[in-house]
Amino acid sequence: MEMMGHPGILFAVLLVGGLALLIGELLLPTHGLLGVLGAGLVIAAIAVCFTINQWLGVAVMLAAVGIAPFAAGWAMKIWPKTPLGRKMVLPEVRAIPLPPAAHIGQRGTTRSDLRPTGEVDFDGQRVEAASELGWIPAGTRVKIVAIEEGLPRVRPADQQEPEQTESTHQGRVI
Repeated sequence: MEMMGHPGILFAVLLVGGLALLIGELLLPTHGLLGVLGAGLVIAAIAVCFTINQWLGVAVMLAAVGIAPFAAGWAMKIWPKTPLGRKMVLPEVRAIPLPPAAHIGQRGTTRSDLRPTGEVDFDGQRVEAASELGWIPAGTRVKIVAIEEGLPRVRPADQQEPEQTESTHQGRVI
């Protein structure tokens, strides 16, 4: 005499029990115990399908393998909203962007050597900056010529803007 009568009933009981345990793992702090038991019951349900028919077992196994990533993604999306998840997952941090400490054209004095980065004093405020054209010694007056990725690019204040001249090579403009 079989344990549950028809193997289809055994499959359904194992599958529903396994899924219930997997859902319970999301809601209760069992440190993975319910998850392991639930996965074991789902695997046992697939094994029962193999005893009914090998092609049914293959189909159910492939369906389980195909559904598992989507189920895991859904679980990770839902878990932070559960009572336990709210206690374990940090809330989202919303950073307020600060206004830039300096602006293009502003002049200041280098506090340290810029090789190519260092500190520059703009109106009494220290700001990390990068040299546009190589090494600049400490104490040099500089001006901001660009701001790239939040970092001011500076050059000595007495230095002229580099001219953008066209040079020719064999009749072509380079």
